[in-house]
Amino acid sequence: MKLNNEQYNNMLLMISAHLELMKKTSGFVPTLENIKPAIERAITFSGIECDEDDKKKLLEEIEYREKITHILGDIIYDDYELRKWYFNETVEDNYFWERYYRYLKEQGSIDDKSINLLHEKTLPDIMNCLYNPKEEFDGKRLKRGLIIGDVQSGKTATYSGLICKAADAGYKVVILLAGITESLRQQTQERIDEGIVGYTIRKVNKQIREGRVGVGKDNKQRRASSFTTCVKDFVKGSNLISTTLSEHNSLVLFVVKKNVSVLTKLHDWLKNQNMDVRTNSINHPMLLIDDEADNASVNTKKDNTDPTKTNAIIRKICNLFQTANYVGFTATPFANVFIDPDSVDSMKNADLFPEHFIYTLPTPSSYIGADKIFHKDKEYYRNLRFITDIEEPDYTSYEYKEDSKENIDELNRGTFYYRHTKEWNGILPNSLKESIYCYYLANVVRDLRGHGTKPRSMLINMSRFVKVQCVIKEHVAKIQDNFIRTIKYNFDEDSSKNVRLSLYKELEQIWNKHFDNVTDISFTDVIKKKHLLGAVYDIETDIPKMEIIVVNGSSASKLDYKSNPSLRVIAIGGLALSRGLTLEGLLVSYFYRNTATFDVLMQMGRWFGYRPHYDDLFQIWISQASATWYREVAIAATELKTDIRKMFEQHLTPKDFGIKVRDYCDELQITANNKMRTAYELLMMESYYGNICDTPYLSVKAEHNKDNWEQVKSFVAHLFEGGYKFSFANINKYEDKDVYSDIDKSRYFADVPKELVVDFLANIKSSLVNMKFNRQNLIDFICDEETKGVDKWDIVFEGGDGQSFYDIPGLEMIRCPRRQVEEHDHVIQISSRRRILGLREGKFCLTQKEIELAEKRCRDVWEKEGSNVQGRNIPLKAYFEYLPYRKPVLIIMLIEPIEPENKEVNKKAIEYIESLNGNKMIAFAVGFPGLKETGKTKKYKVNKTYYQLNMLDEPDEIEDDEE
Repeated sequence: MKLNNEQYNNMLLMISAHLELMKKTSGFVPTLENIKPAIERAITFSGIECDEDDKKKLLEEIEYREKITHILGDIIYDDYELRKWYFNETVEDNYFWERYYRYLKEQGSIDDKSINLLHEKTLPDIMNCLYNPKEEFDGKRLKRGLIIGDVQSGKTATYSGLICKAADAGYKVVILLAGITESLRQQTQERIDEGIVGYTIRKVNKQIREGRVGVGKDNKQRRASSFTTCVKDFVKGSNLISTTLSEHNSLVLFVVKKNVSVLTKLHDWLKNQNMDVRTNSINHPMLLIDDEADNASVNTKKDNTDPTKTNAIIRKICNLFQTANYVGFTATPFANVFIDPDSVDSMKNADLFPEHFIYTLPTPSSYIGADKIFHKDKEYYRNLRFITDIEEPDYTSYEYKEDSKENIDELNRGTFYYRHTKEWNGILPNSLKESIYCYYLANVVRDLRGHGTKPRSMLINMSRFVKVQCVIKEHVAKIQDNFIRTIKYNFDEDSSKNVRLSLYKELEQIWNKHFDNVTDISFTDVIKKKHLLGAVYDIETDIPKMEIIVVNGSSASKLDYKSNPSLRVIAIGGLALSRGLTLEGLLVSYFYRNTATFDVLMQMGRWFGYRPHYDDLFQIWISQASATWYREVAIAATELKTDIRKMFEQHLTPKDFGIKVRDYCDELQITANNKMRTAYELLMMESYYGNICDTPYLSVKAEHNKDNWEQVKSFVAHLFEGGYKFSFANINKYEDKDVYSDIDKSRYFADVPKELVVDFLANIKSSLVNMKFNRQNLIDFICDEETKGVDKWDIVFEGGDGQSFYDIPGLEMIRCPRRQVEEHDHVIQISSRRRILGLREGKFCLTQKEIELAEKRCRDVWEKEGSNVQGRNIPLKAYFEYLPYRKPVLIIMLIEPIEPENKEVNKKAIEYIESLNGNKMIAFAVGFPGLKETGKTKKYKVNKTYYQLNMLDEPDEIEDDEE
């Protein structure tokens, strides 16, 4: 039974009460392992029936409330036989990690479960992707990997922890590339100083101050030296420093911008001061962490031998070291997955493609991301506020395109719009003022909840022009001055005397409209003069509590949470607010920006993250169009992560598996054009009418093949029990009885209902490389109510010329087909033709008349097109495309494997055959009638590997010998 909203909320209350009772009476501690059965018991106890969708929603909600981390990380490797070298318990001295671990526990915002997961699972997994710094070897070595997190999800804590564990394991040099603006670099340097160095040099009120911070407050001896500070990047005379890495017994850190000038100075100093002439390398192990690795690091030049300067200098720095690791961190990996894996520049160094590993970080259930906000059925969709009072000009009109001075002057003085110029100074929308008032009211609620010392912020991101940002600041300042003046001088301490005031009425209307989900605080509490004034104004100093600042590339000091931990701010900006910069305690976001790409759009969403104790208060003011875009990007990002998880399950490597990224939205690009030079467009059919697809690639895991055998065995038993007609699949007669006999013929079950077929497809396993045989796409197509002609199926078990027979009860009379097995990189491939089917399969289950009709229609089309008909084989697809009323076909093959001829280059194929232990390989094909000519398509952008595996021209079809 589907729960309505009232029943759902009551069930949530009942489950929460049940869990609280268990905590009190039996010391129950909710974990990933025990939370689901506990919820099941609570549902059973309630006596209310729930369907599986409701149970899933209830589980997700309780996991969130209990802060249970439920999505673990996944890694895909270049070598799944990777020998682990890092174990927490074998590290001799945990100086850096122990300090950081204690710091996270005492001062961090991460919950204990997530910290422990970081220590016990995530960081050891990543460490084992790196080189062992103490391992002896000859020559140089470089590993490249990518770590994918979520926007505002705690990536900094992850790479800070990684630096600590790497330092304890023996890494000497750490280079951290911290964004492209000085504000981002300073913010990152500050966090590294607190979590690793323990000492900082920073500017406070134009004065240089230094001292112990964070982990350094334990007063232990410092073992880390930073060559950069919050005041200074590696600039000007930094490359002239006479010291060397070897002169420091400590960990040496560099926190630098992704700026060509800065990186060149760092490269020159490393090369000139630290190279060992005997090895022509720096003999200290190095870890380079590239934060926001999709930004400014990806090679965007057309000629791979002339990469962009930033990309080239990063690679040159890596190439200086004997042992180097490049680890990119990003929440928007769209650009990274389109790096050409085969690119080599003139220095013979591969591009920054994550060849060796890709790791998706675990996502705590308390994380609030796009998937929880921008879908109508999700909990935080209610936190959206749609901006409807901005009227855009007609950008297609002649007057706008003409760009006349009079037209631009009029637009600059008019109401705000997307494509405003840098000279715009007009009228801002009323919704901006409404959102600011919401911010003030949310501050009051947080104060009343006892969070008075917590930082608060509001984001206003409307323009990339600094001049326009200043115009917005002046406007916001006027709103705030009027608000404070009215409260201070017109409001009475007795709230009942204020009810006729226009501001009182306005705030009441806003409260009823935007805060109806706040249940612990009433409007009567909020509207009191002392509460309203106290939220925005410091009576003792006679100045506003709310700072209004423009945040751009050089203004990081304005967001100084260290000097003012309770900072309340309205931050107005563009680029600096669009990537990397963290706004603490973000309550209200007013976002009206036009951006063209998935990655930039997601990075602009600084509202993603954690909202402990105020997840009912945060608001996102946004246009309906932008909300639609965010929903689309969220789906694309989730699909990408799901693909990576499936890649791990099938032991596919970054180079082996073709990545596709959903590209449904015409208004948005996935990433910048110059980052998608090797991307290809794929139109994936949602309609399979008139097509047949098969599974020429097998999962490298032999147990998957065994699972499929069990599914086939069970399926056949159901078919026999159902009494479906069972007969020969091919009507052709055989003249040579000495060669072929009835025992060799394929058999089929007729008129099998689609429900059995869907259930079977849902339970089998198929290699992801079989992109055309995408089980979920097939199931979706079959189950779509618009799909006709698929209610009854023919199920074929194909015979062949093998030495053995089907080992399935009831099918023992069918001789197995034989196919040669080859290795395609790390994928097992049946035959060298990239398909298991010939031509005869199209004729299965057809009468002679139907076969002749399909062939005639095919030849008629050829003649109409002017093609040569003489001597051409009728293609397999024709028997489906030109027969709109035939039944769909599911073909199942138990294949006898033949060892490849070239055993030297097919070692894994031979190993795979041996791992089968004499069992047959299971392969499938599905064909549909040509009921319609066209169907829906899904648009994707795919990387080079996907293209090579799935989109290159197939070899000509070969006529199989008839049975």
